[in-house]
Amino acid sequence: MASLNVNGSIRTFDAEPDTPLLWVLREQLGLTGTKYGCGVAQCGACTVLIDGVATRTCVRPVSTVEAGAKVVTVEGLSLDGSHAVQKAWVALDVPQCGFCVGE
Repeated sequence: MASLNVNGSIRTFDAEPDTPLLWVLREQLGLTGTKYGCGVAQCGACTVLIDGVATRTCVRPVSTVEAGAKVVTVEGLSLDGSHAVQKAWVALDVPQCGFCVGE
């Protein structure tokens, strides 16, 4: 079993090294706020923070996330939805990324 520091907790998972981080987050860790959109790192629906840097997870193999790196998903911004980004999304009724509703 491998592990990641996600939203401040050490989480274990079992995946092949080339599995995109997106699928580990969604399918193994149940963090479905991170979405699949385009699959080629263009739309941003899969973006999380890794050590404070916005990272597209659909193209990032889980094996490339350094041991000790801190991954933060939209769920990890705040547990109660009080983070400014979470509040803005609710207030503005933001679609996840616009990929499925755009041109």
